[in-house]
Amino acid sequence: MRTATLREFRDRASTLLTGAEPVLVTRRGRIVGFFVPTSGTAVPLDIKRKLFYAVTSAVRRMVRSRGLSEKAIIADFEETRKTRRRR
Repeated sequence: MRTATLREFRDRASTLLTGAEPVLVTRRGRIVGFFVPTSGTAVPLDIKRKLFYAVTSAVRRMVRSRGLSEKAIIADFEETRKTRRRR
């Protein structure tokens, strides 16, 4: 497994993404991401499920820590959508 800082991952993304080994991405010594190369086949369902749960849990924690409500998020989304349509 390869370890790369966020800056290194950004600067050498094309090389790291075409490599065969997984890459652990860190920022200021903390893990911020994990890249696992695939052989071009579909991602197994159990990995998709674990990723979905990890992402939704992280979003839930962020929403709660910021004191956001579902209504506020939907209102913000709708406003952004309206703004993008006007462009």
